[in-house]
Amino acid sequence: MRVVVGVGGGIAAYKVCAVVSALVQRGHEVQVVMTEAATHFVAPLTFAALSGRPVAVEAEAPVEAGPIGHVALAHWADALVVAPAPGELLARLAHGLAHDMLGLVYLGLTGPRLVAPAMEPEMWAHPAIQRAVATLTADGVTWVGPEFGRMASGYQGVGRMAEPEAIVEAFEAVTAPKDLRGLHCLITAGPTWEFFDPVRLLTNPSTGTMGVELAREAVRRGATVDLVHGPRVAVPRLPGLSAWPVVSARDMLARCLERLAAGPAVDVVIAAAAVSDFRPAEPLPHKAHKADVASVWPVEPNPDVVAEVSRRLGPAAVRVGFAAETDGLETSARKKLASKGLDFVVANPVGPDRGFGDAPYQAWWIGPEGPAEALAGDKRSVARAIWDRVRRRWEEKAGTKLPRQ
Repeated sequence: MRVVVGVGGGIAAYKVCAVVSALVQRGHEVQVVMTEAATHFVAPLTFAALSGRPVAVEAEAPVEAGPIGHVALAHWADALVVAPAPGELLARLAHGLAHDMLGLVYLGLTGPRLVAPAMEPEMWAHPAIQRAVATLTADGVTWVGPEFGRMASGYQGVGRMAEPEAIVEAFEAVTAPKDLRGLHCLITAGPTWEFFDPVRLLTNPSTGTMGVELAREAVRRGATVDLVHGPRVAVPRLPGLSAWPVVSARDMLARCLERLAAGPAVDVVIAAAAVSDFRPAEPLPHKAHKADVASVWPVEPNPDVVAEVSRRLGPAAVRVGFAAETDGLETSARKKLASKGLDFVVANPVGPDRGFGDAPYQAWWIGPEGPAEALAGDKRSVARAIWDRVRRRWEEKAGTKLPRQ
């Protein structure tokens, strides 16, 4: 996607370097446009190095898009991100005052516009700024932030620019096709903890990254998501995403069943959690000392979360499970597919150096018919590919089409 990043004047301008870098790393073409005030905080050369394009400031600055820079750039770009946006810049944009490249591009661009305000709390709360915000909102601007926090002045309040990760996340949400709009999804993520005593537990190295990426992708594309996750899973705050933390496998099953009963009807379940298959048969209420621990601590099976949830779903719901194995990958996945009443299984090899967290990731998409299909890329790319296939399957089962916009 082609993106113009407009940098306003303010101390938070240095954080926009991380925004530009992240957008480029995710495959977007980025053209940076700076206000004159912004150049006093970050040198244009910095953004030129990060984006690989000359930075535009003046109204007729040369840009790679061609002559009559502001016109060409507005037609070249698919979207605009403005960060930081101080009060003066918001007022100018709201009133259509365009004496520099950023103002001109804003007026000429017809795609999505995402703005990240940054100013002192008293300025943000001022009626004049709020009138500008209301005008820009009516004009179709999407906002990210401002957030509560410490300001450069040392005061605290609402006015701090959103963090770079949040800006990039908001950009991808506002520009993603909303082809999952209307779907209600239940996703499980991360490990479960099964305690032998208050300080020892049975678990696995899962970080919940795959489940979180599936949730991110779903809400970006318009779905609402209940994410039931195990301990220490880093869950983003996103519109449309409700997070439900649990500890044990029994907790996870109970929470999933609660979400099914709460409504609305669940259209898709993706069980990406690495649920412990066993739990201690008789956990102790106090720490067991070395001399008192038997060589074998008895365990008993945990409930099968995905199977129990699957059998409670309606016939049109799509059911996807995960099979993480060290060997016999496809054989185990196909057994799970049949025994748990699933539409598909995502099979991935795991071990000390692969499959968990940010380690190298491989996965195969396995359905009831046909050969296994490799899913290439990092977990973000795999999540995107999974939802493409889930959407097609849901449409087949429901006999209707989801929106494509």
